[in-house]
Amino acid sequence: MDNIILVGFGGHAKSVADTIERSNRFHIVGYTDRKPLENYQDYKWLGTDEVLKQYHGSGVNYAFICVGYLGHSDVRNKLYTMVKEIGFRLPVIVDPSAVVAGSAKIEEGTFIGKRAVINAGVSIGKMCIINSGAVIEHDCEIGAYAHISVASILCGGVSVGESTFVGANATVIQMRRIGKGCIIGAGSVIRSNVSDHETKWGINC
Repeated sequence: MDNIILVGFGGHAKSVADTIERSNRFHIVGYTDRKPLENYQDYKWLGTDEVLKQYHGSGVNYAFICVGYLGHSDVRNKLYTMVKEIGFRLPVIVDPSAVVAGSAKIEEGTFIGKRAVINAGVSIGKMCIINSGAVIEHDCEIGAYAHISVASILCGGVSVGESTFVGANATVIQMRRIGKGCIIGAGSVIRSNVSDHETKWGINC
């Protein structure tokens, strides 16, 4: 079993840690953050991100970035660059309850949560978050750093640009295109294409 370090430990990290434990693929050495989180599953606080080089040098080859979207993807982007420069590998973490088609392509550092469905022909970029119960239908393309929230549905052939956030329980109708850096509000129904950096919120967008 390979060792892994979790980078950042907030709410999203708890979901990631639970999935790692359930998957029985990695042993969690501990986590880095600005300060220790009190009494959560006895995971060890290793220090701030500055200690990562030390642990990589001692033979820990894997890390996973557990900071959530936080309203933008900049933090995750910077952490990814830092971790890669140190030399860590970033696995794809998939909850055992998720259903992932054999033809789906998922890039490094992406998290697939509980009971998510990733159907045939889907392509998901690096460092994405596909949260619990999300459905990504056939032939969808999701850009790097995108966050598809809880119970969202992307119908067949949808394209989601880099760093876009799709809120909880939103639905995107088939074959629509959502640009880069967009925000789709929770519960929205997207019926038309969305240009880069637009925010859409409502049931008839």
